[in-house]
Order: sequence, then C-alpha cells, then structure tokens
Amino acid sequence: MANVSPDLLWGMVKDSSCFLKKKKISGRSGMGKTGIQFTSEPNNIKGINSFKFSGLANTKAVGITAAPDNKGIVLTKKITKADRARKPSKMLVKTTLSKGFRRVAKAIKAETEGSYYRADLTSAALAKWSLIYASQKKK
Repeated sequence: MANVSPDLLWGMVKDSSCFLKKKKISGRSGMGKTGIQFTSEPNNIKGINSFKFSGLANTKAVGITAAPDNKGIVLTKKITKADRARKPSKMLVKTTLSKGFRRVAKAIKAETEGSYYRADLTSAALAKWSLIYASQKKK
C-alpha cells in the first residue's frame, strides 16, 4: 500500500469496502435514499465511513479498543516509516494504557496532538476513551 496515494485508495474503498454498513432510508417517492454509512474497519475511531476517520485509506490512523482484560484500552497507531509500511504485520504499533482516567487521557493527547500525529482525532479519541471507561467501571 506504500505506492498508492491515500486519495486514490479512498476512491477505491469508499463504496466497496467489506467493512461497510449501509442503511437505506425510504423517501416519499418510493426510491431508497442512502442514509449515513457506518463502517466496522479497524482504526476507525468514530465508525463513520469518511476519509477523515478511515483506518484503511489514511497513512496516519488512530484506533482505540478496550483491553482484553477490561482494564484500560489498547491505543493503535499506524507507522509511516518506509521500512514498516511495506510490511503489514509491523505497520501497527499497539500500546496498552491502563492507569487512571486522567493519565490515560493525557497519554492519548500526547500520542495524537502532542507528537503532531493526528491532532484532529484527539477529541474523538478522548470521547471514545470516556465511553470505554464508563463501561469498565464497577457498579
């Protein structure tokens, strides 16, 4: 994928990805209109099918998932170095964050906007961390 521009890749993937979840909205004329399109692709923070959030088309992508032991999260970043871009198994770097709420939030900020990686995804990443933290809290 290193030899393909992200715009060309998005043009190929946006309507035909296997992760795409399309919902049709019926209108007054009886013809189905396409509503919002969701996706279940990895490293897509919001799950919305758009170039900004795409984990497949962007060279820099951020993903957050719950840790396997339900204590914290796994922060995944795509590496853009040329030697790793040619090897899909080494293209992703996963970091487990399991400290307190504020420390994990600070680490997310440092990894996204602090290192000039993807500052536009910081608020979405923090919102997802907040939801995951609330689901992991003991009652």
